[in-house]
Amino acid sequence: MDVRKKGYRIGELAHLAKVNPRTIDFYTREGLLEPLDRADAHQHRYYPATSLDRLDLIKHLRGRHMSLAEIRDQLKCVQRPEQREVIQTLQLVCRQIDDLQHQLKDLSPIASQTDRALVMVMTVEAMQKVATLTAALTTLLA
Repeated sequence: MDVRKKGYRIGELAHLAKVNPRTIDFYTREGLLEPLDRADAHQHRYYPATSLDRLDLIKHLRGRHMSLAEIRDQLKCVQRPEQREVIQTLQLVCRQIDDLQHQLKDLSPIASQTDRALVMVMTVEAMQKVATLTAALTTLLA
């Protein structure tokens, strides 16, 4: 059977997600990742392709210093389609904020105040989007 139809073995998933296989083992034990059924004679674990997105989300949330319990709660929210859409948009906006903050940091001291002000305004607008999306997500969770 084609591996892509079955899923990714732990080493493949680790390589694609740029994490250590032990990290995947840990997240599996903690209930953050769920492998498919062990289908072969060697009892290899296979993870669905959606595990890549889930790992990206976990890494992003860990980067924001969230605890495993908080991440587990966030992952439960991803189950409902309307919540998933809000969370995906929220992730996109958070990445944009990170990019903008890096741009602001990387602007040389000789950059014009107009350039700095523009990036700052864009960052504030992105943060306002985060607040709006967070409010929408809170409403969906209620």
